[in-house]
Amino acid sequence: MEVPEHRALLGVDVVGSTRNEGYHLDTVRAAVDGMVRAALATAGVGRSDVVEWEPTGDGALLTLSSRRLGAVLDAAHHLDGSAAEHNRHRKPDIRLRLAVEVGPVGPRPGLYAAKIALCRLLDAPAFKELVARCAGAATALIVSDGVLRAAFGGDYTRHVRRTDFAPLAVRDKEFSATAWVRVPGYDTRAPQPGPTGTPPAGHGRVVNVVNGSFYGVQAGDVHGGIHLGVPPPR
Repeated sequence: MEVPEHRALLGVDVVGSTRNEGYHLDTVRAAVDGMVRAALATAGVGRSDVVEWEPTGDGALLTLSSRRLGAVLDAAHHLDGSAAEHNRHRKPDIRLRLAVEVGPVGPRPGLYAAKIALCRLLDAPAFKELVARCAGAATALIVSDGVLRAAFGGDYTRHVRRTDFAPLAVRDKEFSATAWVRVPGYDTRAPQPGPTGTPPAGHGRVVNVVNGSFYGVQAGDVHGGIHLGVPPPR
């Protein structure tokens, strides 16, 4: 048997959709579909590049030509702008979790390994927790290591950059991997809170910016003198 052609996969899921009232479901689904179609078109992805579009409740799983991988990542960038614009003018708010994977996918619908990996990335608890912490973000994108290496092995994107991504260890059921995440407007490279909600030991830092005299300070690294309780000598 021949190995199926490699495809780019885009997974889209609405954050907190179960909290929406029933009468909003069709509205949200139609809005998300419209956003995805518009984002792909803006990124230069034509209809012929979309091999399959599978509805997944309030989201979708798209199979696309792998040669359009860079454009798929740029489409995620455009989706962020569309969702943010929607949320400024319409209710309910729409926040999206996005995932991109690449791998062999056959010509008929089915459970291919690449599609399973995409779903594991999208549903990974670590990714959902990150999205919850970035509560003001319109979208969050997670990609596999293979996608990162393929997309940024050359000049294949217009808007998304390699430096936008930070590593995230993910685990979902039997799946575990180091994935890469991008949340526009948030520094995902910053230390993440531990299980108790406090920063892991060794990563806490207090930064003080002071204009004028100040005689009490909390600091991580200190360069120079600190004077407590009395004015500094003149």
